[in-house]
Amino acid sequence: MAAKWRNTQEYHKWRAKTIARDGVCVVCSSPIDLQAHHVEDGSNNPKLRFKLANSVTMCMHCHTSFHTDYKKSFRQKTTKNDLDNFIRIVNYVNSESFGKK
Repeated sequence: MAAKWRNTQEYHKWRAKTIARDGVCVVCSSPIDLQAHHVEDGSNNPKLRFKLANSVTMCMHCHTSFHTDYKKSFRQKTTKNDLDNFIRIVNYVNSESFGKK
């Protein structure tokens, strides 16, 4: 069940401003299927929920991968450190050195 605060006008404005600011996924640079992601999760950080400084844009693929593959659940608390580590992992996997010994 979605949190009630996600149905507010303030949330929808925050989401639109985040996507407009970034324009592409901060992980893979895709301009397709963009979503707003809370750096410090909105459920546990009500004071940060609608702060643009607490948001990044991710494509649906990267956003889902962050929550299901990296954090193992959409219900897990997220932090800036989690996001930084996820981006580092994705960059490494996409690098020329991945898989070379």
